[in-house]
Amino acid sequence: MKRCPQCNRTYTDDALSFCLDDGSPLATVTEQPPMDTVPTVQYPLPRETSQPTIAYRPGQMPPPPAPPSWSPVPPPQPQKRSVWPWLLGIGAIVVLMGIGLVVLIFVVARISSRTSNDRANINSNNSNFRSSRNSNSNLANTNSNSNSNSRSSATFSDDFSTKSWGTGPSQYGDIFYQDDEYHMHATKDGYIVMYGPDEGDYKVENGTVRVTARSVSGTSPSAGYGLVVDGEKKDGKLEDYGFLIYNGDVAQYKVVEHKGGIETKLVDWTRSNTIRKGTSANEIEVRMHDRKLEFYINGQYVTSVTDSDGFLRGLVGFYTSGAPEVAFDDLQISRSQ
Repeated sequence: MKRCPQCNRTYTDDALSFCLDDGSPLATVTEQPPMDTVPTVQYPLPRETSQPTIAYRPGQMPPPPAPPSWSPVPPPQPQKRSVWPWLLGIGAIVVLMGIGLVVLIFVVARISSRTSNDRANINSNNSNFRSSRNSNSNLANTNSNSNSNSRSSATFSDDFSTKSWGTGPSQYGDIFYQDDEYHMHATKDGYIVMYGPDEGDYKVENGTVRVTARSVSGTSPSAGYGLVVDGEKKDGKLEDYGFLIYNGDVAQYKVVEHKGGIETKLVDWTRSNTIRKGTSANEIEVRMHDRKLEFYINGQYVTSVTDSDGFLRGLVGFYTSGAPEVAFDDLQISRSQ
């Protein structure tokens, strides 16, 4: 065993002559002291340097480095890399570029072909559209002429500037003209129905009847007021359909039928936000087609019923209930012929 006198490092290789750390000549150790007599040696912490740090006493010069007793190992020669991977990579890139070029040429050719076809189709469609438009125009003219000859619509209106409806007081209430309006009020606990003049203008089978009605005082009649269609008296008893509104705090509408003088609810009171309250006028409308009656308030559909009793054709009229006064105006009757 050998030991360095400077750093006390020991070597078991007897072939070494110099310390591998500081190059000092190694001394041969002939006897190993017992474990409990070996002094504790404290080494300095390693530093991040290429050579170990060695402390010297003040004034002591470090011994000259001795030449190493071994020959330094020559650095490894760089291995020659094969060029085949490079050649293969370049070849693959060239192949991919070739494939991409072929695909690009194919796509461009297809787009060009599609563009040509689209232009041809557009031209063809424009030609067909012009031809179709001319044909439709001729057809529309033909249909218009045909419809105008075979079917027409007639409209009759009454603004109540002429007194043609019945007036006067009775046991059921009072009816009178005032300010080009037709006014009605019933007795306190009753209702009153007034049909229009018994003339063809006030009779409707298939068509639309529309009138505006308002509460004069802003207090709605207790059992409602409104428009009557298909009206007729048989043996002095009413037969008709009535579309009534109530424009009180809770605005509502209902549909009734008079048959044999008896009133029956077909549609019970139903709330509606389309009904204007107070003294504001409401437009009440009934549309009739065959046996179906559709009801509108201020242009909005609310309900419908079927004429199961076959009244079909009858007079237009008005309905009100209770003491509050109601004014009707701008009656319009449209017929389909």
